[in-house]
Amino acid sequence: MDKLLIVDDDYLVREGLRVAIDWQSIGLEVVAAAENGEKGLEMARSLRPDLIIADVRMPVMDGLQMAKTLFEEGADLAVIVYSGYKDFENARRALDSGVAGFLLKPIESGELLSRVSEVMARLREKRRDSRMLGQFISNLPIVRQQQFEKLLCDEENSGSAAEQLSLLGVQLPAAGTLIYVYTGDPYIATFLSNAEKLFAGQTSAFEVFAERAVMLTSADLDLVRRELTKLLDRTLKLTDTRFPVAATAFDGDIPRAYRAAKELSKNTLYTAINCVVTESENGRLKKVVRDALSVIERDYAKKLSVRSVADMLFTSESHLMHEFKAELGKTFNECLTEYRMLKAQELLLLGDMRIGEIAYAVGYNDVKYFGQVFKDFLGCTASEWLEKKMQ
Repeated sequence: MDKLLIVDDDYLVREGLRVAIDWQSIGLEVVAAAENGEKGLEMARSLRPDLIIADVRMPVMDGLQMAKTLFEEGADLAVIVYSGYKDFENARRALDSGVAGFLLKPIESGELLSRVSEVMARLREKRRDSRMLGQFISNLPIVRQQQFEKLLCDEENSGSAAEQLSLLGVQLPAAGTLIYVYTGDPYIATFLSNAEKLFAGQTSAFEVFAERAVMLTSADLDLVRRELTKLLDRTLKLTDTRFPVAATAFDGDIPRAYRAAKELSKNTLYTAINCVVTESENGRLKKVVRDALSVIERDYAKKLSVRSVADMLFTSESHLMHEFKAELGKTFNECLTEYRMLKAQELLLLGDMRIGEIAYAVGYNDVKYFGQVFKDFLGCTASEWLEKKMQ
């Protein structure tokens, strides 16, 4: 049964309302009666009634002030008040206070039961709607993720998924860049949140799935590559995890961009050098950059320089430097250093080589210089890094 609280400063009226009316017939149980609004407020806070029936005019605190205070505190209940004959000022105040009903004395039991029944029906309907809304809101993340998945993977229904996402408040850019990250690392949500801040003012949306995350932004591909490469470098200082990050341009065809980015993300070399892999106009990096990266991957333990690799590839040093910066947003030496540091970390974890041996194994003849590069790159010495990993 729903709970009823009666508040009136007149004892006879309180008792009359409590015992003379068949409240159970409409599903109510009188749980308490109070002699003024202040006592009624205390009882309402502790007993949490569903309905309060109260006189307007009472000492200490009147019925309308009591109701107003309860509503301001977020109480989930209904209040019916009553007052003297032709008390139009209190009728107006009652409406302003948000009470569900206002009755004029003298009150007939039949009229009171009828009004209470109406008010309780509205309260139950409001609560039912509120529960349904709460369930809908709690399911929103799941629904949004389902529609995002459909947008990316279901070419036939991608358009309808975009419409559903719009209804859910997700504004998708009509054209721009799709960013794909494959990882199970918990830091990825923070990474994408920071990425969204990078493109402030540009339409963007992202979704984090179990082992991948996808972001759509209206920012152009070159800007995305440059900014995300910088963010990846900052991220590496916070976590040793490297994110395979790919970015592709799109103009309406989001599923195609998603497939392309997913395929690009499989390039482990880009992950090793902590760089964003993108499509150029013909869908590939320029050959000279791809060839230079292959040299790094194969010969990182040897003495390599921009000049030696440029000579190997029959191109000029300046051209190779320019193409690296244009295609990857990094210099050749930055990529070489990152790849060597990754290999050094792998050897440290194996535990069967000394630090000096590892330095030589990844291309450094000067152990002291290797130690400085490692510290600059990861913020700690090789020994400190290994100790953290072993904890």
